[in-house]
Order: sequence, then C-alpha cells, then structure tokens
Amino acid sequence: MSTTIDVYPTTDYLPLVEETRSRTQELYQRLLDRYGIHSTVEVKAFYPCKTADEEIRYVDPATRWKVEMDLGFAYLINGQWRSSSWPSLWTRDRVDQSWVDNYERTNGEYGYPASMLGEVIPIEADEFDMPLTVEELRLINAQDHSWYEYRNFAGPAVPSIGYGFVAAALAEETDGRLASTDGAFDSDGHNGETAEQFLTWWGDEQMAFYGKAPFQ
Repeated sequence: MSTTIDVYPTTDYLPLVEETRSRTQELYQRLLDRYGIHSTVEVKAFYPCKTADEEIRYVDPATRWKVEMDLGFAYLINGQWRSSSWPSLWTRDRVDQSWVDNYERTNGEYGYPASMLGEVIPIEADEFDMPLTVEELRLINAQDHSWYEYRNFAGPAVPSIGYGFVAAALAEETDGRLASTDGAFDSDGHNGETAEQFLTWWGDEQMAFYGKAPFQ
C-alpha cells in the first residue's frame, strides 16, 4: 500500500516550495555522494495534471506553500525521470458536532466537550514515540495545518527514499515533528522525531534495503 509521512509544524511559517525542493535535492545528493554513487539527482516540483493530455506545469520558485496545495516532486537521476512523490499541505481536522455527541454519549470517555467545538483536534503526547514537552505539544496544536507526503504503492526505490527527504526538509523549515501511522518507517520508535533525528537513520536504512543499483 502507499505509505505516508506526516509533518506537524510548531511554527506558522510557510516556506517557499523552492526551499523545500532545493533542500530535498541537497539531502539526496549528499546521500548518493556518501555511498560513492556517481550519479546526479535532480528534484523538480510540479502541479499534478488533471487530465492525461495536460502539459506539466512546474512550480515557480517564488511560490510559497499554502493550505490545500498538493504537488508532485519528480526525481531525476542523471537526467532521467525515476517517478515522483506527492507532498500536500492540508487543514487539520476540527472538532465537529459528532465529536461532541460522542463525548456526551460516553460521559466524556470519547470525543470532546462542546467548549472545543470548531477547534483543531489536538494531538496527544501518547501518539508519539519521542517524548515531547507540554510546550512542544502546545505549539503543534496551535497550528491549523500539517503536511503529508506519500509515495505510491510498490513505488520504485528513488521516490521511496526521496519522500522522506521531502518530509525532513519541511520539518527543518517549520521546526516540525515527523510521524507515520501507516508503516512508512520500517522500525518503531520514530514518531515525533525532529528532522535532525530523522536524518541520522533514514537514508542509511533505505539504502540498506534497496542497495546502490537503482541510483546508477
């Protein structure tokens, strides 16, 4: 199945798409260089096509991320396209009447009180593996948006590594935390990591799985 990496920002900064694209490319090239892979990676940000015959439109470098924006990030190795991943920025879910009804029906065991109607559904500390302070959780829950970055089911190696670098770049730019609830991480214990923590293992773990051949 497709797997997704979520990025929960702790600031309201919305970076330029170019910031994310260029940092993703830099992180990817560093990985290839470190493994002695003499290939050049290029990342391009584009708008998903709505029809099969629509011409690809690349994102202008002056474009800033905005809520309800979904993009494609194409990965080229030595000038050849090797598939894409799909980062998006969306509004987080809010408490609606059904949550309030559940709260009242279960005497507060499930759902949220009427006083929270319309507020962003909060993320709790136990949803992460990493310990977050009360202040860090407050900052995450003060944001009304989050990113998710996914790769397609049975996707090739190149975007399967790249989508993690996209998520890491976004987390760097927004002082965010990374998490996955659908198996994007092969091992447990990584939900709630900073970009710095995530980057200590992501590239190496993926290279150990895929090997060097797909990147040459």
